[in-house]
Amino acid sequence: MIRTALLSAAAVSLLAVAACSDNTTDDVVQAPAPGAAPAPVTETRAQTAQTTAALAFGMTRKELEDADLVSANFTDLGDIETLVLDASGALTQVVVELEGPGDRKVALPIAEISPIAHANGTEKNLTTTLSAAQLAALPEWTPPPAG
Repeated sequence: MIRTALLSAAAVSLLAVAACSDNTTDDVVQAPAPGAAPAPVTETRAQTAQTTAALAFGMTRKELEDADLVSANFTDLGDIETLVLDASGALTQVVVELEGPGDRKVALPIAEISPIAHANGTEKNLTTTLSAAQLAALPEWTPPPAG
Protein backbone atom coordinates (compact mmCIF):
# COMPACT_ATOMS: atom_id res chain seq x y z
CA MET A 1 0.00 0.00 0.00
CA ILE A 2 2.84 2.39 0.84
CA ARG A 3 4.56 1.43 -2.41
CA THR A 4 1.36 2.21 -4.35
CA ALA A 5 1.05 5.60 -2.65
CA LEU A 6 4.67 6.47 -3.39
CA LEU A 7 4.31 5.41 -7.00
CA SER A 8 1.16 7.52 -7.36
CA ALA A 9 3.01 10.50 -5.92
CA ALA A 10 5.74 9.84 -8.46
CA ALA A 11 3.25 10.29 -11.28
CA VAL A 12 2.44 13.83 -10.14
CA SER A 13 6.09 14.81 -9.72
CA LEU A 14 7.05 13.26 -13.04
CA LEU A 15 4.51 15.34 -14.91
CA ALA A 16 5.92 18.48 -13.32
CA VAL A 17 9.46 17.81 -14.52
CA ALA A 18 8.82 16.11 -17.86
CA ALA A 19 9.55 19.21 -19.94
CA CYS A 20 12.70 20.25 -18.11
CA SER A 21 15.15 18.48 -20.41
CA ASP A 22 15.47 17.75 -24.11
CA ASN A 23 17.74 14.72 -23.62
CA THR A 24 16.15 11.29 -23.69
CA THR A 25 17.07 7.97 -22.14
CA ASP A 26 16.11 4.35 -22.71
CA ASP A 27 16.67 3.35 -19.06
CA VAL A 28 13.16 4.65 -18.37
CA VAL A 29 10.53 4.60 -21.09
CA GLN A 30 6.85 5.33 -21.51
CA ALA A 31 4.73 2.26 -22.24
CA PRO A 32 3.69 2.09 -25.87
CA ALA A 33 0.22 2.41 -27.31
CA PRO A 34 -1.01 -0.89 -28.75
CA GLY A 35 1.10 -1.77 -31.77
CA ALA A 36 3.63 1.02 -31.16
CA ALA A 37 7.16 1.04 -29.80
CA PRO A 38 7.89 2.37 -26.29
CA ALA A 39 8.95 6.01 -26.22
CA PRO A 40 12.05 7.30 -24.45
CA VAL A 41 11.45 9.96 -21.78
CA THR A 42 13.49 13.01 -20.84
CA GLU A 43 16.56 12.49 -18.67
CA THR A 44 14.99 14.58 -15.90
CA ARG A 45 11.83 12.48 -15.95
CA ALA A 46 13.91 9.31 -15.95
CA GLN A 47 15.97 10.42 -12.96
CA THR A 48 12.85 11.33 -11.00
CA ALA A 49 11.19 8.01 -11.87
CA GLN A 50 14.25 5.98 -10.88
CA THR A 51 14.64 7.79 -7.58
CA THR A 52 10.94 7.57 -6.71
CA ALA A 53 10.73 3.91 -7.70
CA ALA A 54 13.82 3.09 -5.68
CA LEU A 55 12.34 4.76 -2.60
CA ALA A 56 9.08 2.85 -3.10
CA PHE A 57 11.05 -0.39 -2.92
CA GLY A 58 13.10 0.79 0.08
CA MET A 59 16.22 1.08 -2.06
CA THR A 60 18.53 3.80 -3.22
CA ARG A 61 18.54 4.71 -6.90
CA LYS A 62 21.93 2.97 -7.31
CA GLU A 63 20.57 -0.18 -5.65
CA LEU A 64 17.59 -0.21 -8.01
CA GLU A 65 19.79 0.34 -11.07
CA ASP A 66 22.07 -2.52 -9.93
CA ALA A 67 19.26 -4.81 -8.76
CA ASP A 68 18.98 -8.43 -9.73
CA LEU A 69 15.67 -10.25 -9.91
CA VAL A 70 15.93 -13.31 -7.68
CA SER A 71 13.69 -16.09 -6.47
CA ALA A 72 12.79 -16.45 -2.79
CA ASN A 73 15.84 -18.71 -2.34
CA PHE A 74 18.11 -16.11 -4.04
CA THR A 75 18.45 -17.93 -7.38
CA ASP A 76 19.37 -15.28 -9.95
CA LEU A 77 16.54 -14.90 -12.48
CA GLY A 78 17.79 -11.80 -14.30
CA ASP A 79 18.85 -8.15 -14.14
CA ILE A 80 16.71 -5.01 -14.04
CA GLU A 81 17.32 -3.12 -17.28
CA THR A 82 14.58 -0.52 -17.77
CA LEU A 83 11.69 1.09 -15.88
CA VAL A 84 8.41 1.44 -17.80
CA LEU A 85 6.02 4.31 -17.02
CA ASP A 86 2.40 4.71 -18.05
CA ALA A 87 1.08 7.90 -19.67
CA SER A 88 0.62 9.55 -16.26
CA GLY A 89 4.24 8.83 -15.28
CA ALA A 90 3.52 6.00 -12.83
CA LEU A 91 5.91 3.04 -12.81
CA THR A 92 4.00 0.02 -14.14
CA GLN A 93 6.68 -2.48 -15.21
CA VAL A 94 10.36 -3.27 -15.07
CA VAL A 95 12.21 -4.79 -17.98
CA VAL A 96 14.25 -7.80 -16.89
CA GLU A 97 17.10 -9.32 -18.87
CA LEU A 98 16.60 -12.98 -18.07
CA GLU A 99 19.42 -15.30 -17.08
CA GLY A 100 20.33 -17.76 -19.78
CA PRO A 101 21.16 -17.70 -23.46
CA GLY A 102 20.14 -14.93 -25.79
CA ASP A 103 19.90 -11.92 -23.45
CA ARG A 104 16.10 -12.18 -23.67
CA LYS A 105 14.26 -9.23 -22.10
CA VAL A 106 10.69 -9.28 -20.76
CA ALA A 107 8.45 -6.68 -19.12
CA LEU A 108 7.37 -7.66 -15.62
CA PRO A 109 4.48 -5.83 -13.87
CA ILE A 110 5.59 -4.18 -10.62
CA ALA A 111 2.76 -6.02 -8.84
CA GLU A 112 4.86 -9.17 -9.38
CA ILE A 113 7.98 -7.88 -7.60
CA SER A 114 9.00 -6.88 -4.11
CA PRO A 115 12.27 -5.90 -2.44
CA ILE A 116 14.43 -8.52 -0.75
CA ALA A 117 17.70 -8.27 1.17
CA HIS A 118 20.33 -10.62 -0.24
CA ALA A 119 21.39 -13.55 1.92
CA ASN A 120 24.72 -11.79 2.54
CA GLY A 121 22.77 -8.93 4.14
CA THR A 122 24.56 -6.20 2.19
CA GLU A 123 22.78 -6.22 -1.18
CA LYS A 124 19.20 -5.35 -1.94
CA ASN A 125 17.48 -6.96 -4.89
CA LEU A 126 13.98 -7.54 -6.19
CA THR A 127 12.17 -10.85 -5.92
CA THR A 128 9.19 -12.47 -7.59
CA THR A 129 7.09 -15.54 -6.94
CA LEU A 130 7.14 -16.31 -10.67
CA SER A 131 9.34 -19.19 -11.74
CA ALA A 132 12.05 -18.93 -14.38
CA ALA A 133 9.72 -20.78 -16.77
CA GLN A 134 6.88 -18.33 -16.10
CA LEU A 135 9.21 -15.39 -16.70
CA ALA A 136 10.46 -16.96 -19.94
CA ALA A 137 6.84 -17.32 -21.09
CA LEU A 138 6.29 -13.54 -20.89
CA PRO A 139 6.32 -11.67 -24.22
CA GLU A 140 9.71 -10.39 -25.28
CA TRP A 141 10.33 -6.68 -24.63
CA THR A 142 10.84 -4.50 -27.67
CA PRO A 143 13.09 -1.54 -26.83
CA PRO A 144 12.39 1.99 -28.08
CA PRO A 145 13.92 2.99 -31.39
CA ALA A 146 17.40 4.50 -31.15
CA GLY A 147 17.31 8.16 -31.69
